[in-house]
Parts: sequence; structure tokens; C-alpha cells
Amino acid sequence: MFVAALLGLSAYPPAAASFDQNRMITTLIREKLDIAPWPEELWLGCELVHTGRDLIRFYRERDFFPVWVDRSGVNPQGRKLPEFLDKTRFHGLDPEDYHLACIRGLLEAIDKFQDRDALGLRPDPELLAQFDILLTDGFLSSASHLSSGRVSPENLYKQWLAPEKKEDIISRLATLGPAQDLMEVYEGFLPDCRRYKSMLRAGKRLRRIIAEGGWGRLTAGPLLQQGDTGPRVAALKQRLLMKRVPERGLDVSKSYFDGRLEEAVIRFQSRHGLKVDGLVGRQTLAALNVSAAQRLKTVMLNLERLRWLPCGFKNRYILVNIADFTLAAYENHEKEFSLKVVVGEKYHKTPVFSKELRYIVLNPYWNVPRSIAVKEVLPKIKKDPGYMREKHYQLLSGWQDETLLNPRQIDWDQVNARNFKWRIRQEPGPWNSLGQVKFMFPNVFDVYIHDTPQKHLFKVRERTFSHGCIRCQDPVLLAAFVL
Repeated sequence: MFVAALLGLSAYPPAAASFDQNRMITTLIREKLDIAPWPEELWLGCELVHTGRDLIRFYRERDFFPVWVDRSGVNPQGRKLPEFLDKTRFHGLDPEDYHLACIRGLLEAIDKFQDRDALGLRPDPELLAQFDILLTDGFLSSASHLSSGRVSPENLYKQWLAPEKKEDIISRLATLGPAQDLMEVYEGFLPDCRRYKSMLRAGKRLRRIIAEGGWGRLTAGPLLQQGDTGPRVAALKQRLLMKRVPERGLDVSKSYFDGRLEEAVIRFQSRHGLKVDGLVGRQTLAALNVSAAQRLKTVMLNLERLRWLPCGFKNRYILVNIADFTLAAYENHEKEFSLKVVVGEKYHKTPVFSKELRYIVLNPYWNVPRSIAVKEVLPKIKKDPGYMREKHYQLLSGWQDETLLNPRQIDWDQVNARNFKWRIRQEPGPWNSLGQVKFMFPNVFDVYIHDTPQKHLFKVRERTFSHGCIRCQDPVLLAAFVL
């Protein structure tokens, strides 16, 4: 809550010159920020600001001259900014992270003096200095979050790799002129890709549905399928009319499960990663009954994830949907085909990142990572001396040396995870864990797309079986597209 009494409000002496007013505001900003190396925390009337290097550097480069206020009070850009801070909620951000309530309270207090400007009464320079710093910090923070995400993905989950954004937020603020469109400046920080804009539209639509009371829950009951009739079928039609793209041609006045309704159910199942059969069973019913509010929360979370990733893919690209266990190939942003994939299991999650596909390896060797070699392969070798030959493994003297060794000459009983010093690799062939094709896009995670001899895994719905790499259902089709 904003408490004006804490701010030391007073009228600036009427006889003071405008130059002195601006100079006092500048001096007060300097006193608050020009502290070596910099103040980590700063109370500004009603808000504790955790100041950072960028905020200090910005003001130092402009000799601590204010941005949002002048001799008479708040300038037009300063009045517009709170409106844009408030709109960050539509991007899944919290406007209070940018001091919105405090800024509005300060603005209200300043306006009391601006109303009496004709009498020579002006806001206290201390109040204007605090207001200017709060607005600048709010601008820098919100622009950074809109551009790159509110949280650091590396800190949230160490295997997210967020690329550096090129927007120079400080320079944009430094060149902000009185006639410049603040909305245009803010939109320049947003990811410029169709998926992000589509998410924003979905959020807008869901808010409208929530304001109208949301969608009702479908009651539990027997499996619904073509030919069924009754109130549950009518409720199903009504629910599908509220989809992202409402189903056209569904007559809610008729409670009959016809072919058109089955097609609508199939589209819903496909969009939500469900078994596509046109039947409304337990899993499809559960997905239909996820509330609009929960869907909105999911949209907001995915806006944050999209801010972590590069936007504006090239005309030809491959997109792996880890959660959906699918890979899609795109040409001119149109999907050419989709394949099933196997991704990392719970303790070996497939990381999220973007890299350029550089080359393809046919009939690859598989160099078994040391962690897998000592944790999984070594115990099997010690149990069965013929295991390496059975799996077509070779033993090499090390990672820098290609010298082949005879595994039968090793006393495996004396080998453990601490003294294991060799390299194990699997020979090319139909038995190879990488299959016959490997797609390489060099990255810090040593993750790639590859074939697999374990084709039966693609029949499983939740395909989390790998150590992080992506096993592809039809590598030949993918190779043909890539080449």
C-alpha cells in the first residue's frame, strides 16, 4: 500500500528557478545511485529496489539527468509508462515486479502538486527523483523480461540453454524521445515469431471465456462414441465450440454423436497429444475438463519458455516437441511431415536448445559415454566376459587414442568406476544403438538425433527411454528432407 506521509511531500519554494529544480532532481538521483561500487538495495518511498549495474550505468552515462520528470513534474512518457507496465500481465508477468502500485501512488501524489502549479507550487524534487528511478528500473526490468524471460533458464533447470538477446535495452531508453511511440519501443522487445503471437491471442481468448464464466465440466460416465445420444453428447458439443478454433457445423440443439462430432474429437485429441481414436474415454475427458483458468496458466508459462528460445527460424527447420514425443520437419514454415521420437528419461532429460544441423553420419560408431560405460556396461562385462563381443563393443586405450585392446586381457574383477580408464565403442551395423544414421548439430550437451534398432519403443505412448538424445522413427525420411 502506498503511504504518502512517508515520502516527505512538500511544496518546492515558488521563487526557485526551473534550472534549480532540474539540478536538484539530478543531484538527488546522483546521491542515491553514485555510490561505489553501487547500492545493492535502495528504499524509494514505498518500494525496496534491488539496484543493478545496468541501472547505475544508465544514469551515469547521462550524468544522472532524469528521464521521466522535468521541472514541472512528470513528462508525457512518464505518464504513459505505467500503462505499459500494467500490460505485462498479458505476457504472464507480474506488474508489481516493476513497482506498478508504488509508481501509481507516487504519480497520484505528484499530481496533487501539478494541479497547483499555477500557484507556484511544485512537487518536492526528492519525490520526483524517487519516481524517476522507479520508472527507469521498471522499464529496464520489464524490457529485459519481455525480451529474454523473467527467470534465468540455466538457474531454473541447468539443461536449458537460452541464447543471448541482441536488444540493447539501455540504448533504446537513452534515445527515447518525447515524440517516440512507447508502445512501439516495447513491442520491439517481444519475440518476433508467430508462436508467441499465437500464444498471446490464445491468452486473450481464454481471459474472455473466463470472464464469461469459463466452460463447464463434462460429467463422468461411459465411453462416448459415434452413435451415442444424450445430454453428455450435447455438453461435449458445447465444450468443443469453445476451442481455440471453434468447431463449425456442430448443432448443439441435437444431442447425437455424429461423424462431424467424431472429427472434432479427433482434432482435439491430436492437438493435445492424446490417443487419436475419436472416442471420449477417461484421458480425453480429463483433457476436456481442464479449466480455462488452468489453460491460461499453461499459456502464460509457455510464453516464458518461448522467450528463452530463439525466434524467427529459417525457412527449413526441424522442431522436436519433447513433451509430445514428436519431430516435425518444416519447409517455408509449413509442416512437411511428423515423426515419432524417443526422448530422455526422467533422470536424463533431453535439454532444450537450438543449434544448426551441420552434417550427417551414416553407419556411425557409438562411443559409449563414460558415465554409461561405468554404470551400465561395466557391471555386465564383469558378470559375463562375452558381453562385449555379443554387443559388438570394442575396447580402446582412451579417448585420445584409437588403439584397440583385447578385453579378454583385462582383469575386470579389479576394475571399478574410479580406475576405469578406457573407451568403449560399438561397431557400425544394425545392432548399433545409434542405428544407421546420426544427425549432428554440435552442442555442449553432446545430444543429437539418431536412428535406433529398438523400433518397438515407438509403439509406446510415453517414449522416455533415452539418455538425452533423440531417437527418430524414420531417419531415412528425415535424411532425405535434410539433404
